[in-house]
Amino acid sequence: MNVRSIAGLILLCAASCKSNEQPSPASSEQHASGTPVMSASGVARSPAPTHSGPVKPRPSADAVITYATPGGDDVASETALNAARMGLPKVDFGAPGPLVIKGYPQPTDTGMRDLATWVGYSKDGKQVIACGTMSPLSAGKGDENGNTCFVSTGKETKELHLTESGDHFVVGPELGAAITSLKEGVSVDLTRNTKTGTITPPAVVTTWPYAHDLELEVTTLPVTEGSGFLKVGGHYAKEEPVFSLSLSRKPKSPMPGVMFDAVWNAIIPNPANDELALLGHFYCMEWCNELTITRVRYDEIASLLYNDTGFRHHQKKDYAGSRDLFLKATWANPRAPLPPYNLACAYALLGDGTNAEKALKLAIALAGDKVKARAKKDTDFKSVLSASWFKALTEG
Repeated sequence: MNVRSIAGLILLCAASCKSNEQPSPASSEQHASGTPVMSASGVARSPAPTHSGPVKPRPSADAVITYATPGGDDVASETALNAARMGLPKVDFGAPGPLVIKGYPQPTDTGMRDLATWVGYSKDGKQVIACGTMSPLSAGKGDENGNTCFVSTGKETKELHLTESGDHFVVGPELGAAITSLKEGVSVDLTRNTKTGTITPPAVVTTWPYAHDLELEVTTLPVTEGSGFLKVGGHYAKEEPVFSLSLSRKPKSPMPGVMFDAVWNAIIPNPANDELALLGHFYCMEWCNELTITRVRYDEIASLLYNDTGFRHHQKKDYAGSRDLFLKATWANPRAPLPPYNLACAYALLGDGTNAEKALKLAIALAGDKVKARAKKDTDFKSVLSASWFKALTEG
């Protein structure tokens, strides 16, 4: 069985995307509610970066954001069946606790790397905004917070620059609106250490529902085939980590051979405390300072980690272990179709036809005919191929 194959594909996006397959090669003040409130006042911003030599042509690049399991557009509709209605065994994740991210934050060298130095969410939480002085241009007024902003709505990310007006540059309406939204929202400044020349991203100080089981971890892989990789994963209990989410850049014309070095610019929780914004900075000397903004809900990343750790158990034929983790993945994110499919496989291999039927029914409700076609060919269902319920689900 290839339990990671359903709806898996590499999706190239111009901004933030949510669904595909893993490639081969978070200073805040604590609120009483547990949600971090990040202050934008009274903090000195980093000085404008210095650029040597003439400004070179700026290449464009596609963000490549890859998930190990489906999500986003492949999730259930609002009326789809869920784990509770299907009668699957319930999961207790325990009390909420600290969201720990191993490997973050780390100081980042600056030099000619122009990081976003002012980041956060709009007041309503609908936009993630990251601004900084990322080009040598200056309006002379209104761009004290940066001459470039990246704005993510979750579906797309826009890159906003100064507008040319006659013989000078000005802060245009879109860039001005982004700066205003960030001023009125929940934001944090990234300050430069003048002694070391580094900028340290804000620590993530918040809680989440999966602290009893999971600790997140991030890492950075060096440049390969045009881009470094930023990876997001974590540990279940004391097991080895899995890395279920990757961010990279794909160079395009006019410089297809450009190499992107990757660092974490920031990881920030949203005001509602149910989502992380992952800001990856991709740098190719004076040619470009690209920012990738990926927004992932707590339930999405938890489900990915439970599922991918469960897959390791499944590969070792520890079907009781994989069943328990696939069940947690299903309850963590009942909109994702892959965990209940994997759960049905584990139940079938353990001889539990009753729960295998419930899990497979949920997977089909979420992803439809492609699950039916896969299940009929999957050897994990060998013991239930002749069962009336299996035929009814896969042939109906």
